[in-house]
Amino acid sequence: MSFDFHFQNPHMLWLALLVPVYMWVLRRRVTTAAVRYPSVRHLRRLPKSFRQRCRFVLPLLRAVALLLLIVALARPTRQVGTEEMPSQGIAIAMVLDRSASMADPNGKLLYDGKLQLRFDIAKDVFERFVQGDPRDKTLTGRPNDLIGLFSFATYPRTDHPFSFDHTSLLNVVRNMSAEKPFLDKLGRPTDKIEEAAPQTDEHGRVLRDMFGRTAPRTNPLQMTDIKKAVEYAADKLELQAEDLARPAPGLRRYTLKSKVMVLLTDGEPTVADDRQRGGQLDEETLKKLTDAGIKVYYIQILAQQRYRERPDGTVEVIVPRQVGIFGAPRAEYEAARVNQAIEEARKLARRTGGEHFLATSGDRLKEVYEEINKLERSEVGARAVFAQEESYAGWLKAALILLAGEAVLGLTWLRRSP
Repeated sequence: MSFDFHFQNPHMLWLALLVPVYMWVLRRRVTTAAVRYPSVRHLRRLPKSFRQRCRFVLPLLRAVALLLLIVALARPTRQVGTEEMPSQGIAIAMVLDRSASMADPNGKLLYDGKLQLRFDIAKDVFERFVQGDPRDKTLTGRPNDLIGLFSFATYPRTDHPFSFDHTSLLNVVRNMSAEKPFLDKLGRPTDKIEEAAPQTDEHGRVLRDMFGRTAPRTNPLQMTDIKKAVEYAADKLELQAEDLARPAPGLRRYTLKSKVMVLLTDGEPTVADDRQRGGQLDEETLKKLTDAGIKVYYIQILAQQRYRERPDGTVEVIVPRQVGIFGAPRAEYEAARVNQAIEEARKLARRTGGEHFLATSGDRLKEVYEEINKLERSEVGARAVFAQEESYAGWLKAALILLAGEAVLGLTWLRRSP
């Protein structure tokens, strides 16, 4: 942070040249005493007292006060927090899945040598992608780019608007949490199934599964709707591009090199309303993205305990031994649904000019962000942006204090007669 003074009315400083002239005229001015005295010419030989020697303080105070008043008239301003901002770069919409499954303890992934929740891994890799990783030269950070954070579950939201203030952005990321899967008896979200209220039908009867167990009441906000999230982030990107296209007074225009969306989710959409086709993207949404020139990098982070990636890019469901005779058919059905979601994701990325990635470990997710970092690079350019603060008040107060001091001293201790 720097502090530089500038004057809004610098031409007023020329008045400072009149101060020595004024002081010279004031010194040469001859005054006539109201009461006549005999000649005191012979008293000049007497030694001067300390108060007489201090008489020069009065004109000095007035001269300094006049100079301070002139500086105040010139309107000094202080530039606080001078910052070099990029003149061109990329607008990146980071779209993060915050559904309850992202924080499922049964879906932990290996990352940096230990098992961690997928949501925590996503936040850490996000931070390395934006800020840079000193341990990894391939993640150099994105200082020249406008980055906004949007998360989604059943509904999307803006967690941080597009900004160059990446420090604030990362603080928001660190404090984010995933939606909780259940609701307790008071309707509050909870991640403990033993605290969940029983699920009931429209008549208030408790619902049970095929084994007679009580079904817990689920949180309606913990689902996954990818379609709404993509459309929401695309609208925000378009609005940001329109705002940047308008000329800002006093600032050079920031040129968008490209518009990018990085979508991270844990698999297939699971919205509450089946009429929305599970939240899958339709042709209208794809056309909207392509017409807007938004490139989508689609990342699906899957639980390695549940899914295994095949060489052809599809996945198979790992079937535990304890599932019984219906385990294999259910696994095939689940694999078909997940593979359909993967195909939809690849279609979206391919149509928009982006890429699709599968990650079954935290380390693989970090590699994915390294690849995106190489594919989308900003050219170096900068513009200066300042926060200005008026500073004339301090100069004016100092001038008034000096004038008051001159008046008080001239009427008391340094008083002269005649």
